[in-house]
Amino acid sequence: MKNNFKAFYIQLGVLALVFIVSISSSSAQINPLGAQYFQNQYLANPAMAGYQSGMRLNLGYRNQWDNIPGSPKNVSVTGDYGTEKVGVGINFFKDEAGLLNRSRIQGSYAYHLPLNDDSKKLHFGISLGLQTERLNNQAIVGSANDQTAIRFNDQESILDGDFGMAYTSSNLSIMGSISNLKRQLEIEDQQSADFGTFYAAIGYKIKSTDWNIEPRVAYRGVRNFQNILDVGAEIRTASDQLGFMGMYHSNKSMSFGLSYHQKKDWQLFLLYNNPTQELKSYATGTFEIGLQLNLIKKK
Repeated sequence: MKNNFKAFYIQLGVLALVFIVSISSSSAQINPLGAQYFQNQYLANPAMAGYQSGMRLNLGYRNQWDNIPGSPKNVSVTGDYGTEKVGVGINFFKDEAGLLNRSRIQGSYAYHLPLNDDSKKLHFGISLGLQTERLNNQAIVGSANDQTAIRFNDQESILDGDFGMAYTSSNLSIMGSISNLKRQLEIEDQQSADFGTFYAAIGYKIKSTDWNIEPRVAYRGVRNFQNILDVGAEIRTASDQLGFMGMYHSNKSMSFGLSYHQKKDWQLFLLYNNPTQELKSYATGTFEIGLQLNLIKKK
């Protein structure tokens, strides 16, 4: 009888782990880092690599659903450098959820084409890199020689890329990008919502004496999941030192952010995203922190 109960609890634990991994694998796509909307648009579109002259380093960390064991944790590091017409960048993202560790690293090249007015530009960008998925063997409760885990960790990294375009002026920005090009072209009979397919956004800056307001509307696609509409705005002081952000997402969640810009040398970004309607009974919200360092300022 004791062995039966033990087997039952083991199976229940495995099912719970599978549930956590499945929802967390798609969470990074369904709920991307909030910094991509205003603070670090390179996260969503390779065309924005080096769109501002100079060098920037962005660090991001997100902790999701802290009250669930094995809850997802995300780490992001991007660096980009831009001259008048050319931008290059590197983008690293790591997602840890339960036993599953997923990491992605990409290099990016962007070309920024000035139009008749110096403030107006067309941007084109492409990223290419590798994605790797591994199980944390040290956290597995069971045999270290489990062939399923061994075979999973023996799989090769996935080579993939993204492409993006954008138009920017002193007030208006319009952009669109296609993600995971290779995986989208492959014919797969899978129902998992495990990667993003496209991203489009439009924003317009409204400047006044005391405040600068930038409303933004974004539209995102996720494989085997309904497309998501994001509507919100960022309000910044005229000195650009302090900013407040709010976004409503059509999956019935909301994001609220606060940013502080220190003399254009560095910027600190904090964000809270409440869980979707389906997860409110099980999990707390998502907390994100980001830091941007301007290493080489534009002249």
